[in-house]
Amino acid sequence: MSRFFRFVFAGLLTLVAVSHAAPVQAMTVLAVDLPQLVQTSELVLHGKIVAVQNRDRRAAGQGVWTEFTLEINDVWKGDAVLKVSPARVGKRLTWAHPGGLRTDGLMVTVPGMPQFAVGEEVVVALEKTAQGYTVCGGPQGKWQVQTDKAGRKTVVRQLADVHFLAQNQQTGAVAPIAPPTQTAKALADFKADVLAAQKTAPPPAVAPIPVQRVK
Repeated sequence: MSRFFRFVFAGLLTLVAVSHAAPVQAMTVLAVDLPQLVQTSELVLHGKIVAVQNRDRRAAGQGVWTEFTLEINDVWKGDAVLKVSPARVGKRLTWAHPGGLRTDGLMVTVPGMPQFAVGEEVVVALEKTAQGYTVCGGPQGKWQVQTDKAGRKTVVRQLADVHFLAQNQQTGAVAPIAPPTQTAKALADFKADVLAAQKTAPPPAVAPIPVQRVK
């Protein structure tokens, strides 16, 4: 498990079962740029969500999860890995993250984690963990693909319910920062950025730091 995923997953372990009317909280995460996110990811895929399923595994001591299945249009990173991945069936790949609807009707929420809907076109960065694939960087690893009336495709991220920290690469010290500016970018240009990011030298490793949820 990578340094960055340990950072994010620490926050995911603090799950709360709430009703749909419960007040919204926020996730605090380490802000990472695109090269860092791409290098940490095992897969970067473009496609359409074709299934969303709740998995209540509390009886087996595994908590509550939501599984997402992507119909793959294009593989931007990890083609060789994807060919032998047991999570792939044909042109589809399934991953999961903590949270979802329990069999008793309560919703287990992880504020700030990216949500996916059937029919949604996305670019997603996925990281391999002991539990299987999950979105790398929490909310930072999903981009929505939007198509205008002329057929032009752009990507943009939605980062609601998230607080960001910046980390000093030399000392590991962290401090709050403003949310990254989110602007739409042409899909083709974004793909070029992802491909270029795979050639960028990775940053030096620093010790993981804890994550807190903020009300």
